[in-house]
Amino acid sequence: MQKLTITFIIILLTTSLTAQVKNISGRQKFQQFDWECAVAFSIGLSSTSFESSEQNYYGNGNGDSEFYSEISLALGFFILDGLSIEPEIEYNFFEGDATLSIIANVAYTFNIPRKKIYPFIKVGYGISGYTANRYNYYGGSDGLFESLDAKVINAGAGLKIVQSSFFAMRIELNYKNISYTQSQYDPYYEPYDGPNEISTNTSVISIKIGSSFLF
Repeated sequence: MQKLTITFIIILLTTSLTAQVKNISGRQKFQQFDWECAVAFSIGLSSTSFESSEQNYYGNGNGDSEFYSEISLALGFFILDGLSIEPEIEYNFFEGDATLSIIANVAYTFNIPRKKIYPFIKVGYGISGYTANRYNYYGGSDGLFESLDAKVINAGAGLKIVQSSFFAMRIELNYKNISYTQSQYDPYYEPYDGPNEISTNTSVISIKIGSSFLF
């Protein structure tokens, strides 16, 4: 009886310790079915390259680097531990222009045992109203809520630093590429062999600082 009691106590203690270790080292945040609402502000630089089918008239080349800023709101839902889908809406502010972008991201948040710091990566694809037109006489972007004809590729990597059970700070290095092509007909240019195809490609590198509300 004594041996049976000792054996039972050993098994109970072993099970309890194993459960405690698992609880400490296991993933505590960003688990399956969790929600995360993130707001952020970005500052960075943008650079635009231009390409025209009528090279003699519009020319090709790269623009200068310009200041860029952004305000964003994202809502993430974790379909698996660490893996989330994260639709995002952004207000993008370029020099002399502002526009709206809507992006669908897929993100993965890594777990470091016994730490409150969670590295993450994300990639996404979306649409934007930013056309980056170089010449004022054929127009600029259509405004925040007008046509969203440009294509956006989005990528980022950063850290989530958990402050409490429902709040975390975020810092992210973000890259996005915005591409747009339009046809422009100019009656003053000869020969009149059809519309001119104008393509713009804007690259943006920025630092995003923000916070997350965890549910």
